[in-house]
Amino acid sequence: GPCRDHLEYAERQKNLEGSLPMKMAGPMEFFQDMEEKGGPKNTYVGELYFSAHRGTYTTQALMKKHNRKGEFAMRELEFWSAFASLYGMTYPKEKIEELWKVVLLHQFHDILPGTCIERVYEETEKAFAEIYQQADEMLGKAFRTLLSDESNTITVFNSLSFERRCMVTLPERFQTGVTLSDGTYLPVEKTSNGYEAIVTLPACGAITLRPASETKKVERTLATITRVDGGYVMENKHIRTLVNWRGEIVSFILKESGREFTTESMNTLHMYKDVPRLFDAWDIDSHYIDQEMEGAVNITVEEVQQGIEAVLKVRGTIHESSYIQYIRLQEEGKRLEFETEIDWRETHKLLKVAFPVDVYAENAINEMQFGYVERPAHRSRAFEKDRYEVCNHRYSAFCDGAHGAAVLNDCKYGISMNQNRLELTLLRAAMSPVLRSDNGINKFTYAFTAWEGPFAQCDVVRQGYEMNVKPIIMDGALDVSFIHIDQPNIVLDTVKVAEDGSGDIILRLYESKKSAVTSNVYVNASFEKAYYCDMLENELEEVQEGNEGLSVPFRAFEIKTIRLKNDK
Repeated sequence: GPCRDHLEYAERQKNLEGSLPMKMAGPMEFFQDMEEKGGPKNTYVGELYFSAHRGTYTTQALMKKHNRKGEFAMRELEFWSAFASLYGMTYPKEKIEELWKVVLLHQFHDILPGTCIERVYEETEKAFAEIYQQADEMLGKAFRTLLSDESNTITVFNSLSFERRCMVTLPERFQTGVTLSDGTYLPVEKTSNGYEAIVTLPACGAITLRPASETKKVERTLATITRVDGGYVMENKHIRTLVNWRGEIVSFILKESGREFTTESMNTLHMYKDVPRLFDAWDIDSHYIDQEMEGAVNITVEEVQQGIEAVLKVRGTIHESSYIQYIRLQEEGKRLEFETEIDWRETHKLLKVAFPVDVYAENAINEMQFGYVERPAHRSRAFEKDRYEVCNHRYSAFCDGAHGAAVLNDCKYGISMNQNRLELTLLRAAMSPVLRSDNGINKFTYAFTAWEGPFAQCDVVRQGYEMNVKPIIMDGALDVSFIHIDQPNIVLDTVKVAEDGSGDIILRLYESKKSAVTSNVYVNASFEKAYYCDMLENELEEVQEGNEGLSVPFRAFEIKTIRLKNDK
């Protein structure tokens, strides 16, 4: 597609013709010369923000969703296939590599940015459908290797490197409750989705559920909905929130402190005219903020259920589009989720959802790969005004030294921050190079959470992972935790089999909160020795053992790759 930078570059080259030396130094000669002179003359600390093409974080929303889902589908496949290889399954290395290459191909400019012609995205749909199908088939084989064939049982798998409490949907035979392997009883509730229970899943492991022989009474603090003059109060043991008749959050209180986090209504949809001067699919121009249109109208809010999960259903229209949203608060949840379906019928429009919060922050925290980047939450100077649209991965947050709040998502990448407002970009409606891009049904979920204490001690990174990695349920029995990490800011990103065919297991971990720490990594699998590796899996030095497992020091945002040597 057309790119302003290419045109400017060509013009500069034309003007410089005849002024350049006949021979240009190659990259190796350049770096060698720089080293001989003692290193670079100038260095820059911080983000090199590219002040153009901000629309590419959002255009072609389905492609963005496939990118997120595809990455996590491959993560699950590698993870469980690696452990299944310890139980005798042949690791499908060649097939996994083949699928990864397809995922990575679709991260190419201009496919992932959303700036290709329509045929590309027609082929993308077919490609990702094939990825999901083949990944599911191979994942099923890994699970069958791991599971014992015990009748009348199911196993819930959790690939995340921390213990988590989550709601799972169960077959009808569990209507009397769940019994765990240690005899613990868990209550089950019938909802509109089926029979559901709250289960504690071990880190990097699985837990077996068996139908209880009879129903037992268990003390619980349920998620409730109370109708009041201003709307509906949704409440559990952590949160009390008021949802008004427009489906907006006008109060969000943490019960542990009584702190109110709203300043204005949150979950407010804002529609803007979005007509870039150049490059329709590529750009969002700064003047969009001055072209806001009428917001959502014809809104209805109704109660769906309460108990194990409180759910409100919101319906409305915004301009030519209509939407349905389910506002969800689980029995023990610390976040309010907004499961959204919008029938998008717009041209040259931009849709955002705003969360103005009572948190003072000069900088916002935007998650990126293996950590986060801090960006200004104000527009005082020219280079700060320039950053009116930025990218994030699973969360963006405001925090001071004592508390904070965050907006999470399962497939959105564009966001803006100004003063106390987090505004997640939901959809665009470019007309070129694809006519009426993103028109049709779009499904996505975002969430809001808040906490007391400094950012380093909050659980927002974990909540971002929980929103994106759902537990997997299979028939059969397995109770295990393969890996446990004692520091909450250390995340196990990848488990895979080594590329050299040795059968060694590769772990890739990172520090997620800019907090240097030494962590114990306990591995519940047989291995001879552990070595630090570079990213190409070449051994560097042996990992020292601590009192519990491997003792692994991390610098802030450091990525560690560890090879577990096969002891066979």
